[in-house]
Amino acid sequence: NMVLHEDRVVVFDCIEFNPALRWIDVMAEIAFTVMDLRHRGRPDFAQRFLNGYLEATGDYGGLRLLPFYLVYRAMVRAKVAAIRAAQEKDPAARDRDQADFRAHVALAEAFAAPGARALAITMGASGSGKSFLAAKLVDSGAWIRIRSDVERKRLAGVAAPERSHSDVGQGLYAADVTGRTYARLAELARAVIEAGLPVIVDATFLARIQREAFSGLARELGVPFVIVVPETPVTVMRERVIAREQGGADASEATPVVLERQLASAEPLAAGELARAVRVDTSRANDAAELAIRIQERIAPRLRE
Repeated sequence: NMVLHEDRVVVFDCIEFNPALRWIDVMAEIAFTVMDLRHRGRPDFAQRFLNGYLEATGDYGGLRLLPFYLVYRAMVRAKVAAIRAAQEKDPAARDRDQADFRAHVALAEAFAAPGARALAITMGASGSGKSFLAAKLVDSGAWIRIRSDVERKRLAGVAAPERSHSDVGQGLYAADVTGRTYARLAELARAVIEAGLPVIVDATFLARIQREAFSGLARELGVPFVIVVPETPVTVMRERVIAREQGGADASEATPVVLERQLASAEPLAAGELARAVRVDTSRANDAAELAIRIQERIAPRLRE
């Protein structure tokens, strides 16, 4: 239902005749749309929608309930299809309803099956293409993305697109704030993995100690660990940072000064980390669908180790 209220379109959905039935877990509603999109053959849209909700609300803890609600929503659709099929007189329509019933039952079974848990992190300076690659992973499967730029601001009570106007190494980007941000990223990554889903943490991870903390988390949870490393010419990175700064719509507040400091302070991958690195040349990435498949293919062997 939609109503125009005070010059805004307000969407609402409730059972108005029973106060006890007006309220529902938001994750149950999210699961409804995710289930429908997957049923209609658009898992990429399903993951974009789910990740968009999580990024906007920070409700990563709700992922524990997502599989249950996905099964529930699919089985409700299956039940309705079965009832229709039993009441249908036309053979062709009855066949369609029965096929719809079987499809939703199969979907429910898939949702009930254990997922492939994994932990991936990005590594690279601003403008290298980390967020782009993480978004392509989201499109390619069941991955959940956690963005450091968003969570850093959430911790400070600042909206993602809002500018904090913090100087380099100060304000939201002071060392202690960065430490709290990475601790929060690890906390959220743990929540996603314990919910049975693979997660990619979108942050610079230029310090070896930051990468080691997440490698240790993966070992503790017994899941595969990979480092996604976008390879982009510095000139392209500078152009991207300038363009993003001028646009002013992204959660990132990186400036050319920030980029230069990152490039100067970045700690290269250690010998032990190289075995877990997946390098992708983002400067040549044109087709998003093809890129998503390529990333997944390169990561998959590491996830089976």
